[in-house]
Amino acid sequence: MLNTIATTLVPVAFVIYLGYRAGSHNAFARTDRALLTRLVLTWLLPPLLLAGILQAPRTDLTNYRIPLLFVVGLMVPYLTVLLGCRFVLRYDLRTSTLRASLLAFPDMVFMGIPILGQLFGPSSLYPILIANLVPSLLILPLTTVLLEVGSERQQRAGPRAFFKTVAKALREPRVWVPFIGIVLVLLDLRIPEFVISSLNLVGSATTGISLFVAGLIIAEERVELTRAVAVDVLIKNLVHPAAMLAAVLAFGVNGVLAREAILLAALPSAVITTMFAEEHGILESESSTTILATRVLAFATIPIMIAATHHLADV
Repeated sequence: MLNTIATTLVPVAFVIYLGYRAGSHNAFARTDRALLTRLVLTWLLPPLLLAGILQAPRTDLTNYRIPLLFVVGLMVPYLTVLLGCRFVLRYDLRTSTLRASLLAFPDMVFMGIPILGQLFGPSSLYPILIANLVPSLLILPLTTVLLEVGSERQQRAGPRAFFKTVAKALREPRVWVPFIGIVLVLLDLRIPEFVISSLNLVGSATTGISLFVAGLIIAEERVELTRAVAVDVLIKNLVHPAAMLAAVLAFGVNGVLAREAILLAALPSAVITTMFAEEHGILESESSTTILATRVLAFATIPIMIAATHHLADV
């Protein structure tokens, strides 16, 4: 078990540290970081996802419980935080929305692919794909709409922003390319090995570059530890995976998929939240510090989750 945890997290920590050192020495400008991010999300990640789908068992693609599990496991915590902040804590709509995104949107691309890939291999790409569709098609459009509605700009911009964001998400290669793979697998078409090898060759760069970018981001974060940040980190790193565990038990999911779902929920907060915070001028320090703190604490909490869910693989 200790060897599994070490071989999974030590390489991740090493590459993040390299990115952090590069960022702290100003070796890369913010524009360089944006370029690397676009490289990963637009050109490297889609082939990797497609290769993973083409290697996924056909039975997994026809199992309706998998997408339903991630819709419930991600959207219920999002809506719970949103409604709790809005109607219990009496925060304004924009603050409530941003906190919901911060606490229920795990960083599945920059952290999920390296960690789950080390633990479970290429088969982990399918649950990552399905899980990542929930933020892409539900959380991000909803967050955009609510931030627009809560702003002082035109109140009618909400519906337009929603449909515009959904249309933009559907045009992203990381959204539509994997569906090609799903269709091919469902049609039971045999894909030549050289095709999968070609996709893996370009896609394999995703892991290292994404972790390096995560290190660059950490080097630029403004750190201001507060009680609110401590609560944020506790909810994201411990409560969210507990909520996913409840969803796993409710849907009767077991085996490796159950472990993958819980570990995905235990991942640090997604970096895109800081972009929303900067754009709307709210929770800028808290979101940046939470992004950093959830990553630092993840190196303690993820091993706990790996050990705690180990028995699920034998169920």
